[in-house]
Amino acid sequence: MKLAAFIRSRFGMITTVAMLVFPISVSVCRAQTVDEAVALAATWAKARFYLPATFNPTGTGPIGGGRNLGSIATALAAIPAGRKIPTVLYLHGCSGFGNSGSVNAMMLATAGYMVVAPDSFARPGRIRTCDGKRHVSIVPRAVNRRVRDMRVAEIRYALVRMKELPWVDQDNLFLFGHSQGATAASEYKGREFKARIVSGTRCTRGIGAPASEPMLAVFSTRDPWFKNPRTRNCRDRAKSPKVEVLELPGRDHLVARVPKARRAIVEFFARHTGR
Repeated sequence: MKLAAFIRSRFGMITTVAMLVFPISVSVCRAQTVDEAVALAATWAKARFYLPATFNPTGTGPIGGGRNLGSIATALAAIPAGRKIPTVLYLHGCSGFGNSGSVNAMMLATAGYMVVAPDSFARPGRIRTCDGKRHVSIVPRAVNRRVRDMRVAEIRYALVRMKELPWVDQDNLFLFGHSQGATAASEYKGREFKARIVSGTRCTRGIGAPASEPMLAVFSTRDPWFKNPRTRNCRDRAKSPKVEVLELPGRDHLVARVPKARRAIVEFFARHTGR
């Protein structure tokens, strides 16, 4: 009895300390009570769409933004009936869509792809799991795992909703994930995509792409987010010859800013796009 009382008291102390040290995890637990269907629908409702210049009625080049923007709604409505457009499902990083999302999405739209980017932060109660300035996670590992599972669920949900878009070319459907989004994109095991690209990740949760699906991983060897240079990277985890890896020598996390990486990304999708 004394031992049981001791364990209960210790457990209570540990729980209290954990809540003080990691109060953010409490918010995650509360967020999990929100109906998942409602949460996923919110990520889609706030999705951003980027269109190639060809589909911008104003003739001002590629455009992008939420569907609530008049210019985006007008451009989407003006796509000719029956037209099928190669499309990329884009997953943003741990800080949200932001500048990295704009750079990546505009790069793809400029190359002729439609880009659909769900907003994970539209989920009720969604928390930020990282500090972008210090390049560190700010939550316990269990919370990070839960959020990464949420990101994979967002891929599945977006695929369902994208079938409602008549202009999506299902035969030329691609996946692109950056940073936290890249971890989810790398891990995703579905067969819906013709090819996928992950940037700013070392594929720490493995590579789930089917052996027959081409994949390109692009990262910088001295990326400030990579704390242990000895950690296995995408090249080490690749089990298929379809996986290509481009390691850059610098510190860039947003590799699309590096001309060599930018060319490799665009050329990779072009190689695997049927016209």
